[in-house]
Amino acid sequence: MIKLEDLEVRQAQFIAILAKAARRQRDELLGNVAEEDLGGVQPGRGEHNPTADLGYEPLPPDATQISALREAIASLSAEARCELYALMRIGQGHLGAKELRQGVSEASRLGDEAASNAMIEDADLHDHITKALYEADLSA
Repeated sequence: MIKLEDLEVRQAQFIAILAKAARRQRDELLGNVAEEDLGGVQPGRGEHNPTADLGYEPLPPDATQISALREAIASLSAEARCELYALMRIGQGHLGAKELRQGVSEASRLGDEAASNAMIEDADLHDHITKALYEADLSA
């Protein structure tokens, strides 16, 4: 089991809930579009949702749910945001659960604004955080 130093598990879980609500708001705005209507090739592995690449872009910047998500991420300390970024990367499959510190270093090198923006632009942030917490044996 890995140990978070600055981010509390409940904070990560709360942000995951906000990300899920923002995703739901975004999906409602997009409507139910059949995948074949969007074109493109269905990948054999990886992301099968062609709208995931859109992030939260379809939402207006002042949309209620995305604003709440931004505020929750901004309210964390810089160190906690780095750990949240690392959790996102673990959940995406780019890092192993034991590589949390590597993800924190990556977030530090990116800079606070870039790391925060990467989290805000991840339409699957809820799934990525939840998966990372599970993989790191931190989910309750």
